Amino acid sequence: MAGCDFIVNYAKSARSLCRHCYEYIDKKALRIGKYVKNFYDEDNEGWGDLTYWHHPTCMFKAFDEGKPRDKKIKSPDDVYWFNQLKQEDKKTILKLISDANVKADNSFRQFRCLCAKLSDEDTSAGKTAIVSDFLKTGNGGTGFKGDVYLLMKFLLPGVVKTVYNLTDKDLVKLFSQIFGTNLKAMEEDLEQGDVSETVRVCFDKSKTVTPLKKSVLTLQETEDLLTSLSRVAKENERYKILTKLVARCTSNDLMMVVRLITHDLGINAKAKYILGGLHPDAYKAFQVSQNLKDVVERVQSNTLHCMPGLKEEKTDKKTGHHHSKSDGPKQGTSGSSDSVDAAVSKKKTLVKRTREDEGQTTPTKKFKTEPSASPSPSKIFKGCKIFLPVGTDKFKELKQNIID
Repeated sequence: MAGCDFIVNYAKSARSLCRHCYEYIDKKALRIGKYVKNFYDEDNEGWGDLTYWHHPTCMFKAFDEGKPRDKKIKSPDDVYWFNQLKQEDKKTILKLISDANVKADNSFRQFRCLCAKLSDEDTSAGKTAIVSDFLKTGNGGTGFKGDVYLLMKFLLPGVVKTVYNLTDKDLVKLFSQIFGTNLKAMEEDLEQGDVSETVRVCFDKSKTVTPLKKSVLTLQETEDLLTSLSRVAKENERYKILTKLVARCTSNDLMMVVRLITHDLGINAKAKYILGGLHPDAYKAFQVSQNLKDVVERVQSNTLHCMPGLKEEKTDKKTGHHHSKSDGPKQGTSGSSDSVDAAVSKKKTLVKRTREDEGQTTPTKKFKTEPSASPSPSKIFKGCKIFLPVGTDKFKELKQNIID
C-alpha cells in the first residue's frame, strides 16, 4: 500500500468535515481521506501531507467533477487500510469502485483517447495490441467494464454502417445554424477537406453556443442520439437532434461524433486488426455471420468456437495431435480433405474442379452418358450453374445430390 494517495477508516469523532458536501461525518462512520500537499509547508520542512476527508459516495462524486488527470481510486490497492475494514464496508467501497470503472469505460472521452493511440500507431500488429490491451485493462486495470459491442461498433463505423444520408455540405449547413456562424465561411473552411475539423474549429469560435470544458458524453448516449439522427429526414428534426448533441459535447467530442457520422475515424485501422484485439478468431467469425453483436456476445461467453461455419480445433487426448473440425468446407476448396469425403473417394472418383468452381453444382468435366432416345439430363441442364452457399444446412449432401 506504500505510495497510496487515499486512506479509508472510521471517523474517531464527529469533527471531520466532508470536503465535498461540507457536512460533518458522524463518529465511527466510514470515511475516505485524500492526501494533499500541505500548503502551509512553504519551505518543505516536512510537516506532512494534509488529509481531506469525504463520505465514500461524496469521494466518488468528487472524482466525477474533477479534472480527467486527477488521481482517482481505481482499485482497492489505491486505498490504504482497505483490508482493515469490516466485510460489509469492503463491499461498499468495491461497489463504488466498480460503478466508477464502468462509467469511465463507457465514457466517450476514453473512446477518443483510444482512437488517438490507434491513429499514432503505424503498424497493424501494434493497432491490434492497443485494442487488446485496452480491453484487458480498462479504467481500473482489471478489464474493460463498459459496453464492448458499442466500443467495437464505434471503432468500425465504415464496416458496421449506420446510414444518416448527410453529406459534408449538409452537416456544415446544419452546424452553421446551430453555431450562429456564417455558412459561406464554413464552406470555405470545408475546402480544406475535413468536415470534422471544420465543425470543431467553428464550435470553439461560436458566440451562440459554448463547448463543455469537460467531457460528460457516454457511448450509450452517443449511440441513442445517432440512432435518432438516422431515423429522421427533415432538416428541422435533424437540427433539434444535433442541437441536443452539441449541448453535451466538448469541441473534441463533437469532432469525433462527426467522424462517426461520416464513417471515418481517421485511425487507419482495418476491421481485421480491430477485431483481432477482441479475439484472434473474431474477424473470421464476423466474416461468417456479418453480425457484430453476435460475435461480441460469443467472445464474452466463450462460445465463439460453436459458431456455425467457424473452424474449431480440438486436441486428441491420446496422441496430442490437433484435429480440425468445421460445420462446412472452407470457401475456395472442394472439401475433399474431410474424413467423410475421403471415405467416399475410395468408392468413386469425384469430379475435380478449380477454385473458381467452388459452390457451383455444375462439374467442370462432363459425365459420360449412354445414348438414349429422350434428351439426357446433362443436355437439358447444359450451360446451367447453380450456386449453393457454403453455410447451407447439409451442404455436402445437397451438393453431391445435385451433381449426381
